[in-house]
Amino acid sequence: MGAGRLKPNVDYVFHTSAYAKDSGLYETSWSPWARFRVGMSVDLTLPNPNASAQNPDQSAQPYTNTMAPPSPWKTTAGPSRDHSLAPGLFPTRCTTSSDGVKVCGKAEPYNGRNFTLHRGTGSQGKAAAQPSLVGNCDPANPRAGLWTTRFEECSSFTMEWEASLNNAPVGTVKALVVDERKLDPQSGNITERINVTDVDVPATIPAFTLDAPTIDCEPSGNCAVQTIGGWQGAAAWVPGDHHSVTSDASYLWGPTLTGPSSTKPQVMKLGVAVALQGNPKIPGKTVQSTPAVFVDVAGGDLENGGALDQIRCDNTKIVNKVPTIGCVFHNYVATYTFNAAKYPQAASHAWLIQHKLANHPGSQADSKSLYFLPNGDTGALNGTTDKPNCDEYAFNSTYNSGGMPSLAGGLNPVGSGDACVQTLASKQDGAVHLFNIDGLVPTWKEVCGRSAISGSDNSGSMAGFATFNANQRLLDRDPYWLNTNMSAACSDDSTTVKCTMTANNR
Repeated sequence: MGAGRLKPNVDYVFHTSAYAKDSGLYETSWSPWARFRVGMSVDLTLPNPNASAQNPDQSAQPYTNTMAPPSPWKTTAGPSRDHSLAPGLFPTRCTTSSDGVKVCGKAEPYNGRNFTLHRGTGSQGKAAAQPSLVGNCDPANPRAGLWTTRFEECSSFTMEWEASLNNAPVGTVKALVVDERKLDPQSGNITERINVTDVDVPATIPAFTLDAPTIDCEPSGNCAVQTIGGWQGAAAWVPGDHHSVTSDASYLWGPTLTGPSSTKPQVMKLGVAVALQGNPKIPGKTVQSTPAVFVDVAGGDLENGGALDQIRCDNTKIVNKVPTIGCVFHNYVATYTFNAAKYPQAASHAWLIQHKLANHPGSQADSKSLYFLPNGDTGALNGTTDKPNCDEYAFNSTYNSGGMPSLAGGLNPVGSGDACVQTLASKQDGAVHLFNIDGLVPTWKEVCGRSAISGSDNSGSMAGFATFNANQRLLDRDPYWLNTNMSAACSDDSTTVKCTMTANNR
């Protein structure tokens, strides 16, 4: 039988007879019939496509407290990027009065243990009644630590003012602060709500007050505070009183806020510090005022010291549109989600490469993000007009692509596409399978994948990416995750990948 005639997953039977070379005669007796099947090292059984499946809402990005992975291009050790719960991130400020009252103010991210919420009191009800500035943020039930989306923040901090008299401890006032910030992807406007949701004043300090917040935004020539409102509610407490107060603020980023205007494209990371000036009262002594401060960068290093909630603004051209101004929390990693029900071939191929290769491209579970390459091409047959198409994963619109040379920043360069895992979509017994190409058995040491799949699957699966990119304001080398939206039930076999795939959407 000629090469290429046998089909995968089809049972064949054969028998043989001997041939005498000397006489040129065949024996008349035959062996018993034997059965065999052509098996493949990769065999994914795909679900039937659902042409009416709705595309995922790419704008529905969840809150996270996880930083973006460290940049793969950094060759020297920089500051730690894990500032989400790092104690000592924020500076401690101390002042001393002429009559010996010393107050030290400090802040740190709330971790669920460094402040005891006074639930069941009036304070929590008042905090819940105050409408939130951003979605999915409840100041009365604060999350621990820093939480953001690409455009919203809901983070919690513990703030303390420790008072002493002539170096003898007097007591410590503690407050829980929930900070909400909202960015605009289409302008440089930034709004903020500071919620002091709970205050604990010890019996040794008869009274405590807070001045209106102060906010510093750097670089000062590009970021300017527009308004800081006074406290809504009385910013004064006594022992046993835990009521809440709020203050609203706004600030603005622009390419140039001082001097001549500029339209030159700029990308700029900001540093914002919020200070709450606390005033603990000690009987018979001067009230000493000291700030407690939380910031979104470490050590004032705007380029390398950014926490999860550091803001980046730009006025660049996004996806072939005219330049626009917008801001993001750049250490948040957005997720592009496939419509797996509609495009199962592309989704299954990406699932295979994500799960089997050691570099796990685009996998959030493995913290292996894709890195956006501007101006890349984001562009198995379904009907008579469809044509076979080579699907590359990781995409050639990423620095993870096997075709991206290392001199241009490529992370997984290969000499040719033949060095990638080679698969194809093929219909067998009424179902589409993803097989390895006959004779090309993956070693799983590859860094990329190529698959001959439906052209409509290949292009359709990425049809929403331009809008996703524009909405999330992805810039060169920004990380993002790929959710293949596929689940797999696989056989327990270390030598093959034999799975039945199911789309998570319908």
